[in-house]
Amino acid sequence: NRKLIQKFSINDFKSRYAGSFLGIMWAFIQPTVTIAVYWFVFDVGLKSAPTGGMPFILFLITGIIVWFFFSECLVNGTNCFREYSYLVKKVTFNIKILPTVKIISSLYTHIFFICFALLMLFIYGHSLTPYFLQIGYYLFCLIVFLTGLTWITASLQPFFTDILQFINVGMQVLFWGTPIVVPVETYPENLLWIMKLNPLYYIVQGYRESFFGTNWFWEHPVMTAYFWGF
Repeated sequence: NRKLIQKFSINDFKSRYAGSFLGIMWAFIQPTVTIAVYWFVFDVGLKSAPTGGMPFILFLITGIIVWFFFSECLVNGTNCFREYSYLVKKVTFNIKILPTVKIISSLYTHIFFICFALLMLFIYGHSLTPYFLQIGYYLFCLIVFLTGLTWITASLQPFFTDILQFINVGMQVLFWGTPIVVPVETYPENLLWIMKLNPLYYIVQGYRESFFGTNWFWEHPVMTAYFWGF
């Protein structure tokens, strides 16, 4: 169903902001404003020290773009059967592609923010390293994880309509339980293993290692095995 998924994902991306004055620009404006707010609060207001010698804004962007993609896909993918109910009722339509359509639709914005993070990296004097090639691996990890997750949540949603409320509450906990705005070094060593149980930890740290050129994914065999096992 590759061609069908591609066509549906493009239409979904366009229709999401149809009728608004700025159109698809909102897909980029909202995350950019969020990044600006977190940067102002944590860097300007709380004067967070650079992590590992890097400016806080780079630390923030390289982690939060994973969260934008994850949260958008999870919410939209969970609600896809209700949104496309007119297709679900058609016996001949393969409904299991709908969560994937939502993931690919969000992927267009995510690729833009990967490029945006690269631009910020260059502005702050960092250069691209071969480690960046593994960003494709971590993106694949994230897509596979989201595919499995949305197949479960989307299937439950028609029978358990409160699931989106639980997801919204859970994501608040998950956001602060993932090293997105707070570096792992600030957490007590004896609690760090709890954070590592979160599969997003592996991906967020992997994105940063890809951007800043610090480690290859096979240098974390235990975390890699745990993620794929999960």
